[in-house]
Amino acid sequence: MPRNYVAIATRYAQQVVAGKIPACHWVKRACYRQLDDLKRDWQYTFDKKKANRICQFVEGLPHIKGEWAKRRERLVLQPWQCFIYTTVFGWVEKATGLRRFRIAYNEMGRKNGKSAMSSPVGLYMLCADGEQGAEIYSAATTRDQAKIVWEGGKFMVEREPGL
Repeated sequence: MPRNYVAIATRYAQQVVAGKIPACHWVKRACYRQLDDLKRDWQYTFDKKKANRICQFVEGLPHIKGEWAKRRERLVLQPWQCFIYTTVFGWVEKATGLRRFRIAYNEMGRKNGKSAMSSPVGLYMLCADGEQGAEIYSAATTRDQAKIVWEGGKFMVEREPGL
């Protein structure tokens, strides 16, 4: 049975707001915004099915480096990752069904998995988001850096016969 990623993300946000999980000013603000927005009646709605779908897709992908890749293990999202994915992909405009967020900024330190989080998003938007003729771009300060995300996605596709 798939995990309830929205519940995991909501619990994470509540714990950040309560001070149980240490977080910087910007993460706290994002958590407050998410929890407040869930209570609002406005032009957007939070589609739990869409929010859960991105996370389920990501957890269906294989690791591509290290011991986990050698053992052919699948990705397992941490609560903070569920929060990011569900927040970005769950909010849609009531009238059109289009996503609220079209740009997301994610900042974290070196070697914390920025590329590993970005490759699955590219794959999802390319083949599972329902957009015909989707185009995916990876940008960075150098071509080699941008290629890291692209290659990560390529290796995931090569290891996952369904893709």
